[in-house]
Amino acid sequence: MSLSLVTGPTTEPLTVAEVKQHLRLDSTNGEPAPTAPTVALVVAAGIVTAGAHRYVITFVTADGETEAGAVSSAVTTILATHGQVALSAIPLGGSAVTKRRIYRTAAGGTTYLLLYEITNNTATTYTDNIADGSLGAAAPSTNTTADPELVSWITAARQYCEVFTHRALITQTWKRTLAGFPDGDLWLPKPPLISISTATGLVITYYSTAGVLTTWAESLYTVEAPAGPTAAMGRVYPIYGGTYPSTQDIAQAVIAQWVAGYGAAAAVPAGIKAAMKLLIGHWWSNREAVNIGNITTELPLAVNSLLWPFKAF
Repeated sequence: MSLSLVTGPTTEPLTVAEVKQHLRLDSTNGEPAPTAPTVALVVAAGIVTAGAHRYVITFVTADGETEAGAVSSAVTTILATHGQVALSAIPLGGSAVTKRRIYRTAAGGTTYLLLYEITNNTATTYTDNIADGSLGAAAPSTNTTADPELVSWITAARQYCEVFTHRALITQTWKRTLAGFPDGDLWLPKPPLISISTATGLVITYYSTAGVLTTWAESLYTVEAPAGPTAAMGRVYPIYGGTYPSTQDIAQAVIAQWVAGYGAAAAVPAGIKAAMKLLIGHWWSNREAVNIGNITTELPLAVNSLLWPFKAF
């Protein structure tokens, strides 16, 4: 028998904003703003408006954009002979960074305006040959990205709660394989069970004695899907007077796939969310696995106490 995750959740029970509120953090706790790029004049004619220019970079993640980073040194362009600017050592962001944006001042200006968007987190060079009139919006003054550590801790806290309680929190798809149908009920772990039919994601297939992969017809079995915050595992069994199909004698003769979870984040019980917040707060305050002489680095007992009522045995 094996149990495996087919499709994981696309959201988390807690948002970064909720975690920041719990930790009493402000908007400055996000992806760190980048360092300055290296800039140099190109000995060639160009259309960068004549005058002094400076550059800044921002990081872009799925959550938002950082404020403008450190300011580059100034370069003074001359259209006929030094009308382009080469940027190098453009800083790379962390794993959450998907794009970077280059902002530049107009000639002699102090406002940083959008010059170019690098749609990756790998390129480190760019040649500027854009006139002031083609510059875009001003660089943001606030950081709207999420702290990458908070994002990873939210996921880790959700996974801890799911393992401890044997539950699925946000909608996800699971698969269980068996060497044959059981003598009693076919249990579907990771409650609550959402799907109760093929239309909602429950599919039970088996290899017949002839070795043909066959779908067990819905009309031949009954599904029980307990609901509520402490719902027990779902289960499947033959209809009254019916029997399980005969299967081939192989290790993965029966395959059950279903959708589990409370649904959206709003449906996850408050007790589980509270446990996640305490766990994330613990990680925030204790950045290392071991802190000699400080017993508070152990997992807070309150976390497990909050989770025990939801444990699915």
